[in-house]
Amino acid sequence: MPMAITPAELRHTPLRRSLFGYKRPDVDDMIEELADAYQETWQHRVDMQERIETLETEVKRYRDMEDLLRRTLVSAEKHAADQKEAARKEAAQIVREAEQEAREVLGEAHHQRSAVWRDTQSIEQRGRELQARYRAFLSTAEAVLDEVEDTDDRTEEREPLADAITMN
Repeated sequence: MPMAITPAELRHTPLRRSLFGYKRPDVDDMIEELADAYQETWQHRVDMQERIETLETEVKRYRDMEDLLRRTLVSAEKHAADQKEAARKEAAQIVREAEQEAREVLGEAHHQRSAVWRDTQSIEQRGRELQARYRAFLSTAEAVLDEVEDTDDRTEEREPLADAITMN
């Protein structure tokens, strides 16, 4: 790589003279124009180098941000998956508990239904027993009434005879 010459070196480098050389004022003007153009190019190169460094710094910052965002996204996805799995497990647990509670409620309902059925059977049996007792009572009462009627009929027949006996 050739050695870079600065605009200051270009302006202050002495040129040798020859007998039939160029006209010095024209050469000095040309060197001055070249030095100005070179100065602008040199300054542009320095500005561009600074711009490149700035952009490289920004690119590094953006890459760091991208890396951070990527890690954050991966972490968020993992967290979301973990949350989803936890929610799925919790839902499954809730379903199991609800099913268990339903089984317990059904068991209790069956137990209560059996108790009600036994009570109903007991009440029906007592009803039949009371009905049989009531029929027996009515039958006995009817027999007693029949006996009383028979006794009343005999008493009526005896009364006129008893009156005749007591009158005599």
